[in-house]
Amino acid sequence: MNKIKFGTDGWRDIIADNFNFENLAIVVNSIAKYLKEKKENKNGIFIGYDNRFLSEEFASYSAKILSAYNFKVFLSEKSVPTPVTAFNVIDMKLDGALMITASHNPPKYSGIKFIPDYGGPATDSITSNIEKNISYFITNRKALKNSSEYIDENITILNDYPKYHEQIKKIIDFGLIKKAGLKIAADMLYGAGINIFPDILDELSVNEIRVLNNKRDAFFGGKLPDPSEKNLTELRKIILEKKFDIGLALDGDADRFGVIDSEGVFLSPNNVISLIFYYLCSVKRHRSNNLKAVRTVATTHLIDEICKKFNIDLIETPVGFKYIASEMLRHNVLIGGEESGGLSIKGHIPEKDGIAANLLMVEIQSYLKTHLNGISLSEYLKNINKELGYFYNERIDMEVPREKMEYIINNFKEMKNKLIENVKISNILTKDGVKLVLENNAWVLLRLSGTEPLIRCYIESRDNGFFNIFKQYIIKFINSLI
Repeated sequence: MNKIKFGTDGWRDIIADNFNFENLAIVVNSIAKYLKEKKENKNGIFIGYDNRFLSEEFASYSAKILSAYNFKVFLSEKSVPTPVTAFNVIDMKLDGALMITASHNPPKYSGIKFIPDYGGPATDSITSNIEKNISYFITNRKALKNSSEYIDENITILNDYPKYHEQIKKIIDFGLIKKAGLKIAADMLYGAGINIFPDILDELSVNEIRVLNNKRDAFFGGKLPDPSEKNLTELRKIILEKKFDIGLALDGDADRFGVIDSEGVFLSPNNVISLIFYYLCSVKRHRSNNLKAVRTVATTHLIDEICKKFNIDLIETPVGFKYIASEMLRHNVLIGGEESGGLSIKGHIPEKDGIAANLLMVEIQSYLKTHLNGISLSEYLKNINKELGYFYNERIDMEVPREKMEYIINNFKEMKNKLIENVKISNILTKDGVKLVLENNAWVLLRLSGTEPLIRCYIESRDNGFFNIFKQYIIKFINSLI
């Protein structure tokens, strides 16, 4: 059981070590058992996969196991993004999907996640049931159904996804983008977006498109397949030298986004979510009763200020898009976002979609070019900040001994009404880790890493000077507890 442990979004592990065919068989059997017990075996299961080592073999192997349970299986012929996999579940009215991916993890990792029939991340309850089945199969291996050698009549191979393209056209203003005549650069980071995103960009009929790293490379060019600022130096250089209007990037399975504007400014996920939310409210004028926005406890409170301006209710969730997805399924949610680079909007799937997020930023840049004298995205953000306030934020990962982790968290939980640099702590939230909120609206969230001896610290302040003082205080205090 210790070899197979589900994290916030499925099971990931090192290829040929813990992530092997034997353990994969246990997980797939466990998912199949869960579905059979729920009597969900009507319309079938989709299987997608990313560009990592053995991904297509893991996917094919999984398909044959599901076939042994007499499931209809729809197996992708080529790598496919997680959001496309999730969309297919809804569009084809399937019982669920398997996605073979380790997302933005290093190349030596693979992973698998189960996407239920609602097209979003599995809930804690579903994951718990699957983990119970894993425990059962570990002690009852004779009950495992094995993969057959051949693709059989239960398995259909799919190689094209035009319905996803149609869905994107419903939520993105292609006409506005075509009118703007942008120059767009995109970095695929060798990920699963290579088979979808460049084709969509071609449909936009923009002035010029430059696509980088648009092929399979299981080593991801020697970098993490993560669209972080440090991994997009090549993209930034091209934008500045060739005067492109916007640069876009996707992670390994295309559920996370990366954006660089025409001035070479990397826009953090916090800022991208805020820009899209503000644009949806102010320009596209989304208005309806009980409209809500959802953010995780670690995401910028600029979202809160936008909610106040446009009279939208805010929902704060623990970290993990599965919690955002749950709220999107229950409420009339305009946007859901998390600071790690996950976003979806009303009318789309309850799963993070880096492709949709990037195209929304292209739409915003098109609006700026046609209506606001072509200002950059970072200038547009400054205008929003002038109206609603500036928000300075950062995540710091601090290495701490495992035996000290809970002790540190507990010390922070006991700090209510204490002062930090002469500012009183007004509230302490414990829905995920511990979050201290100060009277000046600065805040810090501490969470334990589930896989490494790390405490993740998310810090935000509306005052840049106080932000730096606050940050140093938190670092010193944690070190003093160690």
